Amino acid sequence: MTQLYVAWKQPESGEWIPVARLEQTASGMYRFNYTQGAYRASDFFPFSGLERLDVAYESDTLFPMFSNRLISRSRPEFPDYLRWLGLADGSNDPMSMLALTGGIRGTDSIELFRSPEMSGDGEYRLDFFARSLSFLPAETISLIAELKEGASLFLMHDSQNPYDPNALTLRTDNPIFLAGFCPKYYVKDLGKLLQDVGSNLAVKVKCVNPDAPLNMRLRCTVSAKPLAGFSALNEEDDFKLFSELPALLKNELMTLSALTA
Repeated sequence: MTQLYVAWKQPESGEWIPVARLEQTASGMYRFNYTQGAYRASDFFPFSGLERLDVAYESDTLFPMFSNRLISRSRPEFPDYLRWLGLADGSNDPMSMLALTGGIRGTDSIELFRSPEMSGDGEYRLDFFARSLSFLPAETISLIAELKEGASLFLMHDSQNPYDPNALTLRTDNPIFLAGFCPKYYVKDLGKLLQDVGSNLAVKVKCVNPDAPLNMRLRCTVSAKPLAGFSALNEEDDFKLFSELPALLKNELMTLSALTA
């Protein structure tokens, strides 16, 4: 089963909160559930066509609000798009496309992201595109284009970041330069792994796409061996399904939704 979380940006605080989970089962069925983040997110309203917070929606095809976030296969840049994502020619894996691109559109404040993988032997694995490259100078973008597959990258805390005190930057070794930021959804995980010297946290360049848009320019891969008891993402209540809320809180939220609809 493939799982993606749906994050929504609060207008005032700018915080991104996971409000739903999208899954594709082994049989190919798509399933959508709201998470408890929808309860905490102020001013959040359920998505069109998916109004019931307490319902698990299922479909044989990808829900329109997500399929509309994929580039059309008929567009001439589609082969390049697959190459930038590291997918095979002719690939038809919308969940992988959404996971790597985030399904980002300039017209709303919604983004999708994948939960990190935990292998059978306890290894933490994660792939992502470096963020915020558009804020870097042209000289740095040129240096990023020269990075080789397998090159080591290093994480640094950006604790004075006014938007996210947990922010983590990516830097190179020789020469040293800033190569972007880690996606905000993973910084708490990676921050814990960074503090655990025994985790053997490693961040590597998976590929560089010099001809891609900046948000798909530098793809990174992470591996680590966390201590027993480490839980990726799901230790936070925001990631738990709405159906797991206590009945009293669930009824309160449902009543509030009905009054404001």
